[in-house]
Amino acid sequence: MKILAIRLLGLGDVAAILVPAVRYLRREYPAAVIDVMTYRAGVELMALVDEVEAVLAVEASQWPDEIHAAIDSFTRLADLVQSRGYDRIVNLDTWFMPCFMARVLRDRGQPVAGNFISLPAADLVQQVGRRSLDGDYFLHAHRYLDSTFPGMPDWTVRWWERFDAPRGYPEFYLQHCCGFAGPLDAVLPIAADAHLVQQAGGRPVVALSLRGSRPSKQYRQGERLRTLLEEAGCFVWSGFDGSVPMQTTLARLAATQLLVTVATSTQWLARLVGCPSLLLPGPVPPAAMGAELVAARVTDCQYCQQNTCATGRDFACLDVSPEDIVSTVRSGLARL
Repeated sequence: MKILAIRLLGLGDVAAILVPAVRYLRREYPAAVIDVMTYRAGVELMALVDEVEAVLAVEASQWPDEIHAAIDSFTRLADLVQSRGYDRIVNLDTWFMPCFMARVLRDRGQPVAGNFISLPAADLVQQVGRRSLDGDYFLHAHRYLDSTFPGMPDWTVRWWERFDAPRGYPEFYLQHCCGFAGPLDAVLPIAADAHLVQQAGGRPVVALSLRGSRPSKQYRQGERLRTLLEEAGCFVWSGFDGSVPMQTTLARLAATQLLVTVATSTQWLARLVGCPSLLLPGPVPPAAMGAELVAARVTDCQYCQQNTCATGRDFACLDVSPEDIVSTVRSGLARL
């Protein structure tokens, strides 16, 4: 049996969703050959997962912004998938173009499970050509998303207010939305970086990941925080810009006692190697991330889940004092 699992979202989603999904598929189909299709940095990560036979890489050039070009590109990707003769194709993605590709395959009679767009692919192409399709159809998942997964209708609600998922979004998505039964396994057997341990010289190792891709993920007092942590006797390191191999980053995290991070992919990478996190959530509801430690709430409008600051305060919800963070790090290291 040959299975393909698809997840083309960002690196954090690949770490949080695709890794445990592959482990689930291995548990359900112990003799199967399992391939994955993923995107950019996720390709390097999935190459480290022993259960994966082959990684089908989607490059940035294969995901153009212009809709006609994207339809052509993802139709060719569907051709590639079909040519490999899978017995089961599981689309875990929720973005429009991967779901379009899944619909192309489904319309061709391929064994697709998971998410796909609600319109037949031929109808979509026709309506795009005539410019008769409402643009909101592409932008809002509740408009375009259909699925064989039983719980996907709950994916579009404020789920963190309604469902209990102590480990955050992966638990909600895979177990509740997708119906994957049993515990999630997302641990990679990566050895701790011996050089980093030697550098620390017995001091507790703390990693800092304080700069995400959006204004809503920028902690502005990082240098002050580093100074205070070093004065408190910690060995501090950072550098999550993709400039070193993925295995090196994971090995460094495996040697780290605590990661202090904004709500970005680094937390999910740390979880892969058993490194606990102290989350500076900003506008992200802490329940969505499931971190071991969470900084105290600092504004009344926090957890809005928005990428632009509606109050014009430039995400003041991220302005946790470095002194408070250091205090939480001290207590966290004592009990984790």
